[in-house]
Amino acid sequence: MKLSSIPKPDIKILAAAAAAAVCIGAACLSYETIYKATPEYSFSRIVAAAQAGDGETLSLSADESALAGQLFDSLIRRHQGQTAASRALLLPVKGEFIHACQTILAGDSDDAQPEAARKVITDTGNKAGLLLPASGWRYESSSWSRQDGSGYAQLTASFYNDSLQASIPITFQLEKVSARQWRVVAFADPDAVVQELQQASEAALAAANRPVSQRIDSLVQITSLSASVVRGSTEQDIYLRIQYTPKLSAQGKETLREAKGRYELRRADSTVLFSAPIRIAIYADGKAHTSQFRLNAAVPAQAELLRTATLEGLQSRISITSVQLQDGTRLELKDSLTN
Repeated sequence: MKLSSIPKPDIKILAAAAAAAVCIGAACLSYETIYKATPEYSFSRIVAAAQAGDGETLSLSADESALAGQLFDSLIRRHQGQTAASRALLLPVKGEFIHACQTILAGDSDDAQPEAARKVITDTGNKAGLLLPASGWRYESSSWSRQDGSGYAQLTASFYNDSLQASIPITFQLEKVSARQWRVVAFADPDAVVQELQQASEAALAAANRPVSQRIDSLVQITSLSASVVRGSTEQDIYLRIQYTPKLSAQGKETLREAKGRYELRRADSTVLFSAPIRIAIYADGKAHTSQFRLNAAVPAQAELLRTATLEGLQSRISITSVQLQDGTRLELKDSLTN
């Protein structure tokens, strides 16, 4: 009886299998020892904790108080400027805002008051002239981090908001707290975050107001707007003087009774330096009309105007916010998406 021989192992197959095993082992080792020690991995865990409503992990992985404080300071600074005195007056309000942000991030719990917290956050945004949604955020993507070699890194992530219907890019600063862990400690540029929010808010509000805005524009428009600072005989006697030309359409001349608006003076980065309601002089149809506002040095942003020799580089704008027709009909723009 002829015995069958056991085939000899193919050296090439064994070598390939060994190489594959080595590669898999190296990949696993790299994942465990290299990737898990990166800012990207730590940030992905933070996002996962936020999505899961894991407030405890989130508070350990991110300095919520510092982030909320930065955001509050930037909102206030952007809208009205800040001095040492105003910062002191706003400390209680800032503390309330920080607590509200922490409540939202903590998720539902026995002692949390999410509705009240959402109102605090929304009201703070409204006072700064933008929509600051406390909910409806979704993580989209993030870039590779940039490490500076001193234990800090920056990473930009994009978040989509349902109310704004826009993606907001945010650059975070992370600090290395152990060999394998990074913690979010600050916004790299909180003013840039607020500017993104403001631009998205204005776009969303303009879209919501478009039907009414088009009807108002068909009745009256503002042209030839200019602004200057006029100084009187005393230091307190200083005014912001604006000149504009209202132009009524044929329909506007027949049907328009009154028009109201808001004048704003902004820096190129959209920071509001001055804002005031204004009654549009529709009786001056087609003619230049002058209005002026007294400046107050006690308001930080207006104090900046008082020190300014020229308004060059600043942007003036009059937005017509409401009109009333002869038959009593009123057309009015929303001033907030929360209305």
